[in-house]
Amino acid sequence: MQTTVVIVDDHALMRSGLKLMLHNQSDIKVVGEASNGLEALQLIESVMPDVILLDLSMPVMGGIECLKKIREISPQSKVVLLTMHEDLQYLRQGLACGAMGFVLKKSADDVLYQAIRTVCSGAMFLPMNAGNILSVEQVEPPTFGSVKNLSAKEKTVLKLIAMGYTNAEIAENLLISVKTVETHKYRIMEKLQTKKRSDLVKYAIKLGLTSDDSFF
Repeated sequence: MQTTVVIVDDHALMRSGLKLMLHNQSDIKVVGEASNGLEALQLIESVMPDVILLDLSMPVMGGIECLKKIREISPQSKVVLLTMHEDLQYLRQGLACGAMGFVLKKSADDVLYQAIRTVCSGAMFLPMNAGNILSVEQVEPPTFGSVKNLSAKEKTVLKLIAMGYTNAEIAENLLISVKTVETHKYRIMEKLQTKKRSDLVKYAIKLGLTSDDSFF
């Protein structure tokens, strides 16, 4: 099944370039494009895409404001923000508002497919070095329960979720069933008082669980 994508950018040349990059990807289909936030919201509400490539700097309605409204009308869509900026302020704002990934426009041709496939798997795509990723969590995070309430197995599952593993991959690594992984994830969310996988990732990054030697 193809992943449906909407491209939102005020520059026609940029939209055309992104569309061209994705043209030969058999598992990805561009189903629409918009030049500003208002157009984007109307389009997204109509087609309900799997992934939205959203420019941060647009006229009429800025990317962050548009992102907030997208979360209301199409919460299942994964949003990847497109930006010229490497300033962490933009990354923090985007994560806080529900973005699942960031792509620098200058490197889009190298990482765009990876970004789309990563966020579709439920993981976040943050193309930055580890130090910067940790700095991201200076954002005020959601209120969580204590990690001390998690069992050893739940902590391991949390780490693997943060590292971008799918439920099936976690099951294979831990030699358990996918259903058991889903049960662990449900209990983790319950104990940490959150309902979103992306919040689990943010929390794990804050605790430094994404390095290879970060098991508890």
